[in-house]
Amino acid sequence: MSMKQPARIGILSLLLGAYALSGGFPGWMPECRAAEGLPDYPVNPYATITWEQELLEITNRHRMEQGLAPLVMDEELMAIARSHSAGMARQGFISHNLPSGSLQSRLVRAGYYSEVARENVASARTVYRAHRALLESPPHKSNILATDVTRIGIGVVRHPSICDKYLYVTEVFARPLEARTGSAAAPDSPDAMVRNLLEDRVHDLRQEGGGPMDSDPLLHEIAAKSVGSLSLPYDRTQIRSLLAASAGRLQEKGKSDLSRLEAVVQLVRNPGNLRLPARKPEGRAKSYGSAVRRVTDGQNQPAFLVLTLIGIGR
Repeated sequence: MSMKQPARIGILSLLLGAYALSGGFPGWMPECRAAEGLPDYPVNPYATITWEQELLEITNRHRMEQGLAPLVMDEELMAIARSHSAGMARQGFISHNLPSGSLQSRLVRAGYYSEVARENVASARTVYRAHRALLESPPHKSNILATDVTRIGIGVVRHPSICDKYLYVTEVFARPLEARTGSAAAPDSPDAMVRNLLEDRVHDLRQEGGGPMDSDPLLHEIAAKSVGSLSLPYDRTQIRSLLAASAGRLQEKGKSDLSRLEAVVQLVRNPGNLRLPARKPEGRAKSYGSAVRRVTDGQNQPAFLVLTLIGIGR
C-alpha cells in the first residue's frame, strides 16, 4: 500500500515599497527581524556587484520584452541606492524614509538633480524573488516599466547578521537633468541647471507670442540682490515691496522703456518642476532677469527659491 506524500509548500517571505517623486505610492510594510545596535559591517563588494548586475539584467530584459528601452546603470544613483540598502539592512526592515531622509533629500544632498525620480525597495532571499514580487505589485511594476526614466541605480545588501539570509534591495529610477543642446557650456552646478531650465521656459513663452523677453543684465542684477531679501514663507506684501524697490532701481539707472515689472517667485525641490506663467496677452514682455537661492523648505528639505523679474514694455 502506498502512502500519499504530504504536499510541499514553499513560502516566499518578502517586503516591498514603491515611491515616485511625481506622485508616488507611499507606505511600506514593516517586519523587523533585526537586533538593535548592529554594527556597520563592511559589505562584500564582489557579491554586491554580482547581485546588482543580475538585477539590472533581469530588469532590462523585462523592459525590452515590453518594447521599452533598457536603463543605463548610473554610478551616482548606485551609490545612493547602496547607501539606502545598507541603512535598511542595519535596521532590519524596509522604508523609503530612513534617518538619511527621503529619496528627494538623498538625491539633492548627493548633488544629483533629475526631472523624474522613482524608487522601489524590497527584501527577499534572492534578487530574482525580489524582482518577481515587484512585478506582481502594480506600483512597483509601474516604476520598473516607466517610460519617463533613462537611468537606474541598484543597491543590494545582505543583513549583517549571519542568521538573517535576506537581501535588502533599493532601485532608484531617474531621468537626470541634462545640459541644453546648443548651450555654450555644460552647467557645472545645480544653480546653473536651474538657470538653463529657466531659459528654456522663457524660450517657450517667446515662441508662444509672449514677447521678445530678452535677457537683461540689469534685471538679473536686481533679481540677485532681491532674492536674498525674501523670507520663507513669502507673501504678497513682500513681493509688492520687492517690485517697488526694483522699479526704483530701474528709474535710478534711467530705464524708461518699461511700463511695469512683474515678479514670479517659485519654491521648487525638483528643478524639473520649474514653470513660468503662460502670458500671451499683448506680447509686451520685453525683458527678464532671474536669480536662484538655495534654501530649506517648510519640511526641512533642500529646495531652490527662484525669482524672475519680467519687464513689460510700453
